[in-house]
Amino acid sequence: MKHFVILLTLLPLFTFCGQQKEKESESGNESAAPNYSATYYLIRHAEKVRTDPKDPDPVLNIDGMMRAKRWATYFEPIKLDEIYITKYIRTKQTISFIAQQKQISPKHYDPNTIYSEEFLKETNGKTVLIAGHSNTTPQLVNQLLGEEKFKEMDDSDNSTLFKVTIDGPDKKVETITVE
Repeated sequence: MKHFVILLTLLPLFTFCGQQKEKESESGNESAAPNYSATYYLIRHAEKVRTDPKDPDPVLNIDGMMRAKRWATYFEPIKLDEIYITKYIRTKQTISFIAQQKQISPKHYDPNTIYSEEFLKETNGKTVLIAGHSNTTPQLVNQLLGEEKFKEMDDSDNSTLFKVTIDGPDKKVETITVE
């Protein structure tokens, strides 16, 4: 009987502690990973001039300018919130028609440091276009997915679009060819 009285005395205390723990997890006080949600479109720059192999920053050639126009046609019905480009003129030229069409000023990024908690927070809830290079575009796709799925793009591949969708823990990628 004595144990029963002690149990009845302590029972409300245990119940109260359980309710507190429940409230903490509902309010997000537990250290869980943030739930990000965003859509990222990643493309490689369009075809570039290849007459001087020593030129580190060549412009787009005629085919590249035509492809840039086709990218603009592709993205016309898609709402974009932000556009990111590298420091190279070919990425800027590739998205120039899209940036004009959407009235978005592209942001410069460093391919080696773009993927970060800060980047995920800044793009949370947004639709983002990122123009990169044959080695950096698949690398960023892999970082967004959290797995090594894609290798460097072939140097002649200027038509592949990676669409990465993140919805909390769910991450998926579509590979689309836009000729």
